[in-house]
Amino acid sequence: MNGIATVLTSWNPKRTLPTNPPRATYTKLGRGATLGKPHDVAQQRRVLSATLALLAQPAPLASVMLDESLSS
Repeated sequence: MNGIATVLTSWNPKRTLPTNPPRATYTKLGRGATLGKPHDVAQQRRVLSATLALLAQPAPLASVMLDESLSS
């Protein structure tokens, strides 16, 4: 509302969806690995890139579930 674009990424939509973020990505990762598995730079970049890409779109947006998990 004040011209500051915001975006959220989370592994726990149950906790964060009620905050009604203007832009959000969700993964099946876990606590402590919100952006990806430790030392998995490729996965971390995918999550971060997808999340930051939402900033180019006007809000509010529907939340995006990324196909990322600890086993992917």
